Amino acid sequence: MKRLQNIFLILCLFLVSCSSSDPIVCEDRACTMEFRMVTVKFIDDSGNAQIVKDYSTVNKRTGRSMTPNTDMVVQGLYVVASDADLKELSEKGDIVLVSATNPKNNTKIQAEFVIGGGLCICHVSKISGPETIKI
Repeated sequence: MKRLQNIFLILCLFLVSCSSSDPIVCEDRACTMEFRMVTVKFIDDSGNAQIVKDYSTVNKRTGRSMTPNTDMVVQGLYVVASDADLKELSEKGDIVLVSATNPKNNTKIQAEFVIGGGLCICHVSKISGPETIKI
């Protein structure tokens, strides 16, 4: 009986010591409570803001559609990524493909952004990409 208890104790120790993955350890950071967004503005040849249709953003690394907020505060200004997408992005930056359709001639427009985020990062950031896209 004593031998059975020892075997059971050893098995319990093995099970407790196993972990499926290494935990992510982040340095201590003081993050602000603000909610940040990376945006892009669609403009015409004259520089006037334009509303587009079928706006979408896709993270090329994961293949996942990001969830843009298409409710514009400013006409023609669209969200590429926000702090809501932070954990889906890598710290080194992911290529995010932005696509939309010009409602006047149904031409599809695409642009690439590099957006940084990650589990240990406070806010999303634009590493590269245009401020405006001409349609």
